[in-house]
Amino acid sequence: MTNIFVDSDIILDLLLKREPYYLPAAHLFSLVEKRKIVACTTPVVMANIHYISARLTDKKLALDNIRKLLSLLKITPVDEKTLLLAIDFRFTDFEDAVQYYAAKSRGISCFITRNKSDYKVTDMTICTAAEYLKIYFQDMKE
Repeated sequence: MTNIFVDSDIILDLLLKREPYYLPAAHLFSLVEKRKIVACTTPVVMANIHYISARLTDKKLALDNIRKLLSLLKITPVDEKTLLLAIDFRFTDFEDAVQYYAAKSRGISCFITRNKSDYKVTDMTICTAAEYLKIYFQDMKE
């Protein structure tokens, strides 16, 4: 089974039904719910999701969403080693480097985000939810 990393923007697209990104995010999470793929993220992403969704909706709904996400997603730890690697890598954004190294530490080879330009790496596939779905369904045909 494929392991992917899901960045906060994809999760927010789903929860907040942000167009035109909602449908690919919903299809991606449908695969997660059906246990066709394993989706991972970090506690940092979960905290960001809560903060943003609580501001845009309400705190109870934000916590309910976190509870639901925890039933779907595997949480990849962020430890001292991850943070030290993130400090030493030349990412523009420290948080992006943390997410990348957390995913890498779990052996993930596919990172789902809308901010592809923030991840200039060659050892991991960086794609949007829509791009990942094309890859997934193409692999299913073969």
